Amino acid sequence: MIIFDNQPSVQLNIFPTQIKLNVKTKFINMKYFVTLFLLIASSFNALVHAQAKIRKLSNVINHPSINVYAPYTSFDGNALVFLSDNSEDNLLTMFYTFKENADWRDPVVAPKQINTRLNYLHGYALSADGKKLYFTSTKAPGVGGYDILVSDQKGTTWSDPQNLGMPINTRGHEACPSFTTDGNTVYFMRAEKMDQNKAENSKILVAKKKSTGQWDEPVELPANINTGNSQAPRIMADGETLIFSSDKMPGNKGGMDLYVTRFQNGNWTNPVGLDFVNTDKDDEYVSVNALGRYLLRDSPGARKNELVEYLIPNDLRPKGMMKLEGTVTDPAGVPTPAYISLIDLANNKRIYNGRPDTHGAFLVYLMEGSKYELSIDPEQSNVSYFTKQYDLATDKIPQSERVNAILKSVNVGDEFSLDGVRFKGNSNELDPSSFSDLKKLARVIKSTPSLKFEIQVLLKGYKEDSVRSNPDLTEMVVDSIKTQFDDIDSLGQLYKHDTVKVKTMFHNDRTLPQAKAITSYLTSQGIDQGNLKIFVNAIPAVLPEEKKTTIKAVARVK
Repeated sequence: MIIFDNQPSVQLNIFPTQIKLNVKTKFINMKYFVTLFLLIASSFNALVHAQAKIRKLSNVINHPSINVYAPYTSFDGNALVFLSDNSEDNLLTMFYTFKENADWRDPVVAPKQINTRLNYLHGYALSADGKKLYFTSTKAPGVGGYDILVSDQKGTTWSDPQNLGMPINTRGHEACPSFTTDGNTVYFMRAEKMDQNKAENSKILVAKKKSTGQWDEPVELPANINTGNSQAPRIMADGETLIFSSDKMPGNKGGMDLYVTRFQNGNWTNPVGLDFVNTDKDDEYVSVNALGRYLLRDSPGARKNELVEYLIPNDLRPKGMMKLEGTVTDPAGVPTPAYISLIDLANNKRIYNGRPDTHGAFLVYLMEGSKYELSIDPEQSNVSYFTKQYDLATDKIPQSERVNAILKSVNVGDEFSLDGVRFKGNSNELDPSSFSDLKKLARVIKSTPSLKFEIQVLLKGYKEDSVRSNPDLTEMVVDSIKTQFDDIDSLGQLYKHDTVKVKTMFHNDRTLPQAKAITSYLTSQGIDQGNLKIFVNAIPAVLPEEKKTTIKAVARVK
């Protein structure tokens, strides 16, 4: 199945043959119809949600009268550079496009200061956000042969290119850079020979950026990767999966083939051929966005060369990464100084520390397979903070999320989400991972003594039973009912007899002891009990998967 613009077209022929019913039949076994309906529904759902193996880019890029080649997409999937013969004399020329409202804009020719006949045609790349365009050229001033240069996007155009300089560029030939999401590590190739169309006797190197902004001396990748002519490295967004091309690897199908290697336990694994896209011709210039599901490359179409995405087999694909970007401002939209951190909740390790830029913006990438908590803390103690959790341990993760954090003075009615507050399984005992969020709340409460804070614990998913039928039913209520009834004693006299019936009910409403556990911790942090109040509520859920406990603090009038 082929999909255009990521929109699947599914046609389901439910009844391929005519079904005739005997009108004399008095009874119809509905079981068979229910079974048939469920099978049809299941098949339809599978078709709709299955990932297509091949997806062509839209006709804005794949035009029936134009050849397109060598795509390079930004990790966020919103920018794209490629070659096309849609130019004077049909010469291959660099084009650039970006997405607007999820659709590709009409591609435009890269400006003349970038698009020159001095370039190594396929030696370009984009930064993670598509705002920097790297390319390879002998354009002066240079360090040696072909050098790597960079141009920054300035509105609708690009800045004058700057040479990356030494030690990345040398008297030899450097090309095809590929940067990690943070831009602090670059993989590139260094070739003994290079002209506008090809390179020979190439090696792949890696360099890391120092805290000063300068680059360390590049280091060659090991011999199991550099076997004689390894080219066009593409580091994936996960920072540990590398795709490259070579014609000097065992099992080569012909020409340049694509290979993948992973950095595991301090070493690069032996490369594995990408046989799902390798052919007997040159297979070299490809790209993969941060989600890591599809490999984008050029491929022969019905009339012209096209840009096509191929679903990467599970055992070969990189780990998916979600782009998390946002701004930190005050209520007027003015950038606000703050501290940004990310915690991997699976191991409670801090994976990112940073500050927003001068515009209040920040950008990080989160790896699939875990849960994370974003914390944005102000410099002043009497200003609110921001926290949010992201669950990337599910089968499907979003490509990007955006956060607009507003830090401000605390007023009546302001709510503080306590998503990071957790309790040990089926109990009211605070998990130690909760202390970080509660300490932030304690700071705010101390800095605003004129307000009282209401701790709310709200359960959706209340259950009860006369027996402890579920480990979640930890709480017990015992009701005694006193009743009277007439009885006759041994002398035959009528008298009133009292009896007490005991009714036991098990339930899962731990909201009150959980709220008390929170206020107890806050008082241990120096908060006056008089500045705290409690509100709890528990209601049933229609479906089991709807069960959720919401915890928050609300500023109230004292």
